[in-house]
Amino acid sequence: MRFLRLQTATAAEDALLAITKPLSKETIPLDQACGRILADTITASEDIPGFDRSVKDGYAVRSTDTLGASEQKPKTLTLTGKILMGQNNSGFLDEKTAKYIPTGGVMPEGADAVIMQENTELAGDLVIIKGPVNPGADVLAKDEDFAKGQTVFLAGTKLTAQAAGVLAALGIDPVSVSRKPKIGIISTGNELVAPAAELHIGQIRDANSTLLQHFVTEAGGVPTFYGIIPDIAETLQSMLATAVAECDAVIISGGSSKDERDVTAKVIAELGTIHVHGISIAPGKPTIIGSIHQKPVIGLPGHPASTYMIATAFARPMMAKMTGEQFNDRIVSAKLAMSFPSEKGREDLIRIKILPDGRAEPVLGKSGLLNTLIHSNGYIRVPAGLDGHEAGETVEVHLWQ
Repeated sequence: MRFLRLQTATAAEDALLAITKPLSKETIPLDQACGRILADTITASEDIPGFDRSVKDGYAVRSTDTLGASEQKPKTLTLTGKILMGQNNSGFLDEKTAKYIPTGGVMPEGADAVIMQENTELAGDLVIIKGPVNPGADVLAKDEDFAKGQTVFLAGTKLTAQAAGVLAALGIDPVSVSRKPKIGIISTGNELVAPAAELHIGQIRDANSTLLQHFVTEAGGVPTFYGIIPDIAETLQSMLATAVAECDAVIISGGSSKDERDVTAKVIAELGTIHVHGISIAPGKPTIIGSIHQKPVIGLPGHPASTYMIATAFARPMMAKMTGEQFNDRIVSAKLAMSFPSEKGREDLIRIKILPDGRAEPVLGKSGLLNTLIHSNGYIRVPAGLDGHEAGETVEVHLWQ
């Protein structure tokens, strides 16, 4: 099966996303939600912290009672009590009085500021104020963190440690998240053996399946490896049918090429539909995008660098659409440390190393080389209309996720 028609990288991604469907949501305990994607927009159901509270150890005061206070002419306030932590026993604060308040304590009615202990002296039941405080000083208002009805997180937010802490403060436990995408992985090739196998001449260890499993895990999915399949259409067809039935999408490594040897394209076409067979991109020109039973199937070239870069460029956005994740590439701008050529008429993905001085150095090497992946921090996309870049030009580096 020959290339049907080379498509641009943008058209290929659009085709893949068009056949990608959002996954269902599930409710899980908050303490198990790290890294998951919020399925629903979160709004505050109450004010947080919910009461005016002190953010320092000191004295709750009326700020007007401290006006004009200085080291030379201090003001004195009568100490009328002590506010306890975790209790709503603050009461009311009369003029020219003060109450001791710990960090987190409930502000008494009538008080509008806290003066730190360091700026006072205590003489019996008198608090000597050595400087003025402004209204609101060292006080957290009852709705200053989050106000009731405020949108806190949009659906599609990835739950970090910080976000989980906010959800806990809002009392949201359990939490509704998108189901993790289950991604089937199949390696094809008569020359492949398992990573632990002893090599013989002509054989290579299957690095791609391990690479893809970790890639899927890092992207928030659940990888399922279906093994190494020889380049036999009937064997691949049986395994692919099983993988499609059990997974949300399938990635096949090693079977795509541009000619009649492309067993992967033949099998996908027999079981479903091929939407893209060939992308004007390097590395990854023979990439296949198909669907079987309305589930995406991606056929990747066998070289490890090509596999990782095409997975980054296409499988990552696919998984983001499945979960609704608000996914954006991590991009930094940098000046090129050297010039390099690029072939017009195709988009080139060039691996990049960020040097200590912040410049971007191309990591040039053949697509079969693994070392280019560990020696690079990301890649740049050279548009099809350019024939390269010159040293000193500013480029956008897409960092590895």
